[in-house]
Amino acid sequence: MPPLRKSLGNALIVAGVVFLASLFGILTRPYDFLAAFWPANALLLGVMTRYPRLASPAGWTAAVVGYFAADLITGGGFLVTLWLTVGNLTSVVTGYLLFRRRPETDLHLQSPLSVLRLFAICATASLAAAVVGSGAGPVLFEKSWVEGFWLWFATELVNSIVILPMLFTAPSFSAVRSSLIRSPAERKFPWKKAMPLLALAASVVAGSLVGGPGAIAFPIPALLWCALSYNLFTSALLTMLLCSWLMIAISAGFLHVPLMDDFMYSMTSLRLGITLLSLGPLTVASINRVQNHLLERLHDAATRDSLTRALARKAFLDRAGELLSQSVAAREPLTVLMLDIDHFKKINDRHGHAAGDKVLAAFAAAVSAALREGDVFGRLGGEEFGVVLPRTALPEALEIAGRLHRGVKTTPFPLKGGGTLPITVSIGVASQSDSAATSLEALISIADEALYQAKKSGRDQVADA
Repeated sequence: MPPLRKSLGNALIVAGVVFLASLFGILTRPYDFLAAFWPANALLLGVMTRYPRLASPAGWTAAVVGYFAADLITGGGFLVTLWLTVGNLTSVVTGYLLFRRRPETDLHLQSPLSVLRLFAICATASLAAAVVGSGAGPVLFEKSWVEGFWLWFATELVNSIVILPMLFTAPSFSAVRSSLIRSPAERKFPWKKAMPLLALAASVVAGSLVGGPGAIAFPIPALLWCALSYNLFTSALLTMLLCSWLMIAISAGFLHVPLMDDFMYSMTSLRLGITLLSLGPLTVASINRVQNHLLERLHDAATRDSLTRALARKAFLDRAGELLSQSVAAREPLTVLMLDIDHFKKINDRHGHAAGDKVLAAFAAAVSAALREGDVFGRLGGEEFGVVLPRTALPEALEIAGRLHRGVKTTPFPLKGGGTLPITVSIGVASQSDSAATSLEALISIADEALYQAKKSGRDQVADA
């Protein structure tokens, strides 16, 4: 796509997001001056921060056009619209400059303190916007500058806190597309996993029926349950939906929460309260995500060989045993391959252990690339590896073994000083359906014997039992 056309396309995206979000905020003004929910600034800040290519002069100009278009078509005056737009952009630009200084881990809430840092940046941006835009209070709302300042600050803060975590943690389009491609069994509705969500919906209904000042706190236990049960993005999305509902429902009178005679003061207090309410579930979800990531790393370290990324010996044997039991029960074929790099000791002696490690890593990568999804590959020790081929009889297994053999032989293994190192592999094949072996140990022993025959016959070949 030509650069100019791409730039115009990005500008149209920004203008469209700002226009629609601003229009939504304007239409939620129950008293013709106070937006119950104003998502435009937070959406613009999130989009500009996550996709820096949009933060071009054309993108910022498009944002101004979006603000103006939404306000003018709904009856706003030019000078008032200009004033409000400058205030809005002050918040967005301040937040954008501050977020650009933070690492990616903070933007994606991947640190235990990420939510607090997010809160600090949003509070700073909200203060800057309040200083610029609060002067509109006496002019537009017949309220004092102090009242206008706190209202603007609270509105900016709550919108940023509830929207930005959802934008920063949202999965990519490719990840969403791949998650939608699932087998029929995976498409069954997970009722057990849906329990926290159902509890959240029930608590919202209960709060609406009971009403009163405590109604906004009814969903907190269920929201914390969601934060502990779902991924970070889902938790951020549910927090955003709940907080948005509370702001709109209370302003429109759907949720009966007693307010003081001073409506603006009540809404300022309410929005600050909702902001603080959202921090708890977001922090729990962030810490839970960090904990799960650490557990995944520990599991990976325990089950994967750090050099080759193949399964470690114990993990390979455990998985191979499970597959063998399943194949015997289902009366399906299963084949084991034993692989050994030829003359590997000479490689270490002649070129050093560093070169030997590179050969092992490259060998494992070549084998992994030639295997199918569902095949199991592990390092049993030194230069010896194993492969389990489920639902595979001997003829097909020999074809796969031949592909592995050719793949390793044709893969260049570069040396540090230049040139390449020729590598070959010997492979022994044993099929469970073609032998009397009913245990993994027996099947591996048969494959080992076939490997020994391959090496005895001159190496660089495939042999079956």
